[in-house]
Amino acid sequence: MSVFGPAHPLDVDLADLAEGVLDGAATALVEAHLAGCLVCRARMGRLRQAPPAALHLDRRLPALTFPLPDGDPDGPDREPAVDDLWLAGVDERLVVLVLRVEADRVLVAPATLDGEAADDETLVVDAVGLGPVAAYPGLATEVPRSVLVERVGRLGGSGGDGGRGPAIVDDSDPRIEVRQHLADRIASLDQPPPDAADAAEADVRSTLIADLRAFRGRLCTVRPLPDWGDVLLAHRAGWQPIATVDEVGVVLVVFDTPHGLADDTDFDAARAVLTRFNASAVVVLAGGLSDTADAFDSSSLNYGIDAPSGHHSAPRPLISGLAPFDAIAKFLDRSSGTRLAAPPSRGPVTRVDVDDILREAAGAAVADAVRQAPRFKILPKRRGYESIADAQEGLAAALAHAFGPEPSIVEDLLDLGGRQ
Repeated sequence: MSVFGPAHPLDVDLADLAEGVLDGAATALVEAHLAGCLVCRARMGRLRQAPPAALHLDRRLPALTFPLPDGDPDGPDREPAVDDLWLAGVDERLVVLVLRVEADRVLVAPATLDGEAADDETLVVDAVGLGPVAAYPGLATEVPRSVLVERVGRLGGSGGDGGRGPAIVDDSDPRIEVRQHLADRIASLDQPPPDAADAAEADVRSTLIADLRAFRGRLCTVRPLPDWGDVLLAHRAGWQPIATVDEVGVVLVVFDTPHGLADDTDFDAARAVLTRFNASAVVVLAGGLSDTADAFDSSSLNYGIDAPSGHHSAPRPLISGLAPFDAIAKFLDRSSGTRLAAPPSRGPVTRVDVDDILREAAGAAVADAVRQAPRFKILPKRRGYESIADAQEGLAAALAHAFGPEPSIVEDLLDLGGRQ
């Protein structure tokens, strides 16, 4: 949708309408919106006045394609000065008016070419090469010099100060939305871009924690590990802590390293982590938040003696080369015993109905799968999980046939899949 909110048409739709290429149904919708929206009428007016080529240069900012006057002695790339108009930002650029310059910081106010959207706190002035410009000095913000991308104009055209717009009198005025959008956009210019490494680390941590909680069940407690505390060796090694996992007393510490555990210094640090957290094992992502991990317990972190040769052996992982989730799950399956726990005694043996047991198991499996649907961000995949909500009876019947005299589970499942 447009930058002014989800209720407004896209700039590309307005541009198509201006060129006369928007289809009939969409034209009716856009024109009905224009009849009641001052902001979009102003945007449409700019598009209709822009040169035809301007509509194709940048449909997100069609009104900013006006060139500077020929022969401008300063040129478009000079250093910013007071009363300059610049494009600022990277992905979604904003026009700003320079109010003050101090070293590598500049005080700027947002500006638009929407004179009709001006209110009583907006200063309407003429700009060389752009015509009337509506500036918002009350929203001025200090930003880094580096966010200014290209100079597009300068105050001081033919008309001078054009005054201010009418006052906003109630909350339904669409100019409130314009002002809020500009305030949000100019504030974002002073926000440092997210560090790619930090974003990747957060994504690995959150995904791994979510998967373990979803698939290991309530007996598995997974917590983010924000720092190393007093484990100085891990600090010095530059390792990134990720999470701790506790399943019925089997504790794992998960962390990322530049290159896995490669030498005695690494093994010493890993043993310190194991001791500090009273852990059963460490799970090491072997190289810059990689897709593979190794698992070491106390024994595998120490030198040993191979039998029957008697040769000394270096530390080596119990589990190696698996995805982090798989390495953790495999170690827990071996060690925690939750998958091998014996069922409780039920006293004297009584007759049971196999169909009822299968129906109950099918219902539990379907309910568990449907519960997992919200964690998937891809809509078709989430809908696929949700679509089996009514498949309990069909799945139970397929399982019953599998134990009958003429098993037909493949055909039953194919038929069930075709009905979902």
